[in-house]
Amino acid sequence: MQSQSLLLIAAVATLLVAQTAAKYQVKNHEDAEKAFEECREDFYVPDDIFEKYLEYEFPAHRRTSCFVKCFLEKLELFSEKKGFNERAMIAQFTVKSSKDLSTVQHGLEKCIDHNEAESDVCTWANRVFSCWLPINRHVVRKVFA
Repeated sequence: MQSQSLLLIAAVATLLVAQTAAKYQVKNHEDAEKAFEECREDFYVPDDIFEKYLEYEFPAHRRTSCFVKCFLEKLELFSEKKGFNERAMIAQFTVKSSKDLSTVQHGLEKCIDHNEAESDVCTWANRVFSCWLPINRHVVRKVFA
């Protein structure tokens, strides 16, 4: 019975990813690279900090929060009005392997909020992504390699 439940959950998750993928265009390495460069220009990120960003490490810096928001917006994973697009996140980060679904979902369940703290939008985007990323950095690197 438990294995049937797991199969049903996997089938539903796959269907949701497929539906989202129809609306959301999964991004590739070039898209991520372009987003990095455009956001770097927008926020004048110093070279030493930008090198860390390229490794998907986002250290505390006065430019980091808005850079992260910019990056996520350009990849269509976040918007100021709607926050994080959880279905797009799942589609984006399970595109290379459905085995990553549980890790991606776990990170979303643990980290997503709807800005109940009423933070500025840069802080909100960075807070959630900074929580989700350590759980999924390996997935992000694999997808955007």
